[in-house]
Amino acid sequence: MVINVIRAPHVPTSEELWNAVVGVYFSLQARNPSIEPGIDRLRRLELRRVRETRKYLIDTFRDIALGMPFLDSLHPFYRELIELMIDRTVYKHSLAKVGHATKALSSIYRDTILSIRSATTNYDIIRARKKFLSRVRDLIMDLKPELDFLKGAAVRLDKLPNIEPGLFTIVVSGMPNVGKSSFVRCVSSGRPRVAEYPFTTKELHVGHFTVLNDVKIQVIDTPGGLLDRPLSERNKIELQAILALKYLAKVIVFILDPTSHSGYSLTEQINLLREIRSGFSTPTLVLINKIDIATENEVDAALSNITVIDGSIPIFKVSTINCSGCKVVIDHIVDNYVIPMLKESLSRQ
Repeated sequence: MVINVIRAPHVPTSEELWNAVVGVYFSLQARNPSIEPGIDRLRRLELRRVRETRKYLIDTFRDIALGMPFLDSLHPFYRELIELMIDRTVYKHSLAKVGHATKALSSIYRDTILSIRSATTNYDIIRARKKFLSRVRDLIMDLKPELDFLKGAAVRLDKLPNIEPGLFTIVVSGMPNVGKSSFVRCVSSGRPRVAEYPFTTKELHVGHFTVLNDVKIQVIDTPGGLLDRPLSERNKIELQAILALKYLAKVIVFILDPTSHSGYSLTEQINLLREIRSGFSTPTLVLINKIDIATENEVDAALSNITVIDGSIPIFKVSTINCSGCKVVIDHIVDNYVIPMLKESLSRQ
């Protein structure tokens, strides 16, 4: 089973967990007054406290160990991103140690139950209580490095973009300010979601639209800092973050601004297109944007430079400021990529 959505459970620090244990333990008080002897009443109370504390800790340990994502079950897109953010070996060790803590807790529990049941005085019961809490505290504090690591990992996991890798995905690329986010807004129904993407301070825009009645399409605006400069200028982490996108993109839409308004020359943009074409085997379309303000010479220059890279690459003229031409782009993608994919999928069934 491949998991597509990342959800991290709440992971307390060792101090937070210990404080919670003390709260659970002492929140339990003796029930209504009874005629039973004092020692039997205390014994019953402490047995209940020990049982409830054990249950609370076992639930907490299991929630963490089973609630944190298993890396091997993740979609490759998420797995690569997570392995860039956290150390895989430490992560697996931490989860294993927290999970195995239930065994040590069970041993403490059995010893304590035996001590309380065999106690002959109130003092013996209180001493068993103190020993139980002391051993539980030692167990929790021994987990401090693992809990601290997993808490930090959970915070990072919660910031991962909420992307559905199983959907047909259009990845929009190009230099900043060329109209990528505007294109996402033009073709998406409703307001695109904005999410953080690891390894860049810029935002990721994720939109969806439906075609052929019920086929959901995902469109992603790559954040500035990823596909906006040559791959040769990247460090190792940036390169891996970019390569993670290869698991998502069924089609890459490259947006080019033939005017000078984006702040990037035509040469810079063409060089980036060449890098993307050489670095990704994904089908690519080029959108010449801002045709509402571009001159004929600027559009012609863009066209000639694109065809030098690849004379067969589909080229569209659009204006994302008013969404002119964007529907034609989507219709082309549906006809040439979505429908063939659906037919192939049906033929396999």
